[in-house]
Amino acid sequence: MRAAAGPGRGDAHALGEIITRLGPSLVTVAVAPEASLDRPLTGVSVNDPLLELPEGSGEALLAVGVNGGSPGAVTFVRRAAAQGYAAVVLRVDDELPEPVAEAARRHRLAVLTARTDVPWAHLATMLRVGITSPRHDELAGVPLGDLFGFANSLATQLRGAVTIEDPQSNVLAYSSVKDEVDEPRKETILGRQVPPKYTRILQERGVLRQLLASDDVVRMDAVPEVALSPRVAISVRAAGELLGSIWVAETGRPLAGDHTTVLREAAQTAALHIMRHRMELRAESNLRTSMVRDLLDGTAADVAAVRLGLDPQAPYAVTAFEAAAGGPPVNRLLPVVDLYVATFRPAALCVDVGPRVYVVLSGDAMAPAQIRRFAADGARRATAATQAQVYAAVGRSVASVDRVAASRHDADRVMRALLRVGSGRAVADLDEVGAAANLLEVLDLIRERPHLQEGPLRLLSDHAGDRHPALVATLRAYLDHFGDITAAAASTQVHPNTFRYRLRRACETAGVDLSDPMERLMLWLQLRLLG
Repeated sequence: MRAAAGPGRGDAHALGEIITRLGPSLVTVAVAPEASLDRPLTGVSVNDPLLELPEGSGEALLAVGVNGGSPGAVTFVRRAAAQGYAAVVLRVDDELPEPVAEAARRHRLAVLTARTDVPWAHLATMLRVGITSPRHDELAGVPLGDLFGFANSLATQLRGAVTIEDPQSNVLAYSSVKDEVDEPRKETILGRQVPPKYTRILQERGVLRQLLASDDVVRMDAVPEVALSPRVAISVRAAGELLGSIWVAETGRPLAGDHTTVLREAAQTAALHIMRHRMELRAESNLRTSMVRDLLDGTAADVAAVRLGLDPQAPYAVTAFEAAAGGPPVNRLLPVVDLYVATFRPAALCVDVGPRVYVVLSGDAMAPAQIRRFAADGARRATAATQAQVYAAVGRSVASVDRVAASRHDADRVMRALLRVGSGRAVADLDEVGAAANLLEVLDLIRERPHLQEGPLRLLSDHAGDRHPALVATLRAYLDHFGDITAAAASTQVHPNTFRYRLRRACETAGVDLSDPMERLMLWLQLRLLG
């Protein structure tokens, strides 16, 4: 599948130039035969494993469906060279295997590598924007992803105050200017978002609508009643996706005469910076998530604590949230819990592991009643948001960060009891469901050791005839109601005399001695395991 082509051959950037602009954190040159990096890159193609490889004159080929460390990569490189591609991009986490490198050198084809966790779509878009972005000496010197450096460089050229925003009008970066700036810009920078009162003005004047519909520069006259100075803006897009916008406000003097041309070119370069910025934020978020999971697992908790900036001697507690069977998957539950945490306990850590979402609480507000209220309110809000029952399990407070895994273990035991025993609670801690949690672990032991399942109940369950399910239910009801025949009979919806007959029949069939307390206990445990 071929992505959008780049500029014409005469205007095309050299492969080496594009790689330098994108930086080594995105792609690395693994093999570069002589003059291969000087070759003009004309476009980006994505391999389709189900189709024959088409001709690719001067394009970069993303090796989707190809294992960079497999023998098949050698064949792929050879085919790509024969079809005229300028470079192949393989995803590998280690060094490129020598057979693949040798094939690339033999066929004079550049091979670039990217980490396996970098999405193909992201690579394709970044390469495409790198190909189509114009050369601009003043902006080219800014490291990719340095949005503040880019804003400052652009502000110097335009002689204005630059703000770079995302599609929701959140401030990503802004320039530092010595000239006087208007009040709306000050409020926007302080709040890191365009205030609603100014957004309404932009909507009323159709500025936001123009930015959505056009890739060209949009002008806005001054609004004296709110001290808003004249502005120009342009949307930033990559592969059709709106990444944000660049705003330039006058600072008491007119903008540079060529500001329209510079801003058009800057919008294309800004796409690279914003996408790199996104990638770095995603990498930082992934690392943070990994650290929190290590903390919960007790794996290198001291290292995780340092990286997360946690006080090693502060109190901590873990709360777990999970939806009932048939409820929303964890990828829908996580954003709901995350939003709740960000609103009410922003210092807490939130992460998903398996079907559960864990919240690590810390700080002064660690009284059991406060933690319980936090868990209950979170479960209530998550239940309302997902339209499915969400349970909350509270782990015990621990005195230091290296005990967080113990609190998580408590929360897991509580959650298992809530989901398995059916106590009618939506929120609990070990003090409330400790007996049920302990019982489930005892049953695990019995389940793992078949010889503990032998005895009267096995004989009764294996007894031929249609009556043995009723006999098993009779024994369970008798033991659950502590020998109260009337209550036990009512629970099985039979007459007390019928219940006595079934109980006697069960004891005779299986050889059960209900007068022996140890036999009653073992029988009750086996019945729990069976049920």
